Order: sequence, then structure tokens, then C-alpha cells
Amino acid sequence: MRRRKPFPLIPIAMIAAAILLLIGIFHLFTPSSPKTAVQLFYTAEQTGNFGGAWDLFHPLMQDRFTKNAYVTERSHIYMSHYGVTTFSFEILKQKKVRRWRMAKGSPVFNEARLIKVRQTFKSKFGTFDVLQDVYVVKEKGDWKIVWEYE
Repeated sequence: MRRRKPFPLIPIAMIAAAILLLIGIFHLFTPSSPKTAVQLFYTAEQTGNFGGAWDLFHPLMQDRFTKNAYVTERSHIYMSHYGVTTFSFEILKQKKVRRWRMAKGSPVFNEARLIKVRQTFKSKFGTFDVLQDVYVVKEKGDWKIVWEYE
């Protein structure tokens, strides 16, 4: 009588564990709230990861800047104009905004979050702050960064 091979349980369990790990890693780096999206964005910029920050933009923002152009311009502003390699930032306040749009003629977002951010630069020109209104909107279930151009 022929003996059957046992069911390959260990390889299947390893594949399932790898899939769960990948899902967990994806969710770790996917903003779960508007505030988290803004924190991830400015933390990426703070460390010079401008490409990572660009990835957190809404597609409308990504249409305004190619990734390469954004990385080049942002690093040039910080390093050449401001004379800094990093900055600190603080999230000041957040509020819900209805029927908001990025610019005239652009689509209206039924709901957005307005988050005020203060960046502090300690540069060769002294210490100064930049205040920016950052909007965060949902795109395919993820919170994405949008700036206002009106």
C-alpha cells in the first residue's frame, strides 16, 4: 500500500505569516488619522526624506509637482535658502472643513481636515517660524496631504 505524503502545513503557515507581516507593515506606514498623516509628512521632511513626504500627497498635489521636482525644490529651499538641514515642527490645531477645494476649478472635497503646523528653523539668519495650513483628505481610504492654492 502506498503511503501518502503529509500535508505541507509548515510552508503554508510560513506563507500566511509572511502575508500577515506585509499587511502589518503596510498599515504601520499608512496614515490612520489626519494628524498621523501630517506627522508622517513633516517627519519625513525633517529627516530629508522629501520623496517619502511626496508619497503622502493627494494625487492632485502629485500632479502639481513631479516627485523629482518636489525633492529638488524642497531640499534647495531648506538647505540653500534657509541654510538648515532639519527643523522642528508642532501641530497646533485641527478642525473639520466641509466643501473645501485646493484651488479654483479643482474638485470639491466634501470633507477635509485643516491642520495648522508650525515649523521652526534655526538657521544662519536666526530662528524663525513658518506657519502653514495643511489640509488632509481621504483618498481611497488613506489620509493624504493637500495644500491650498486659492
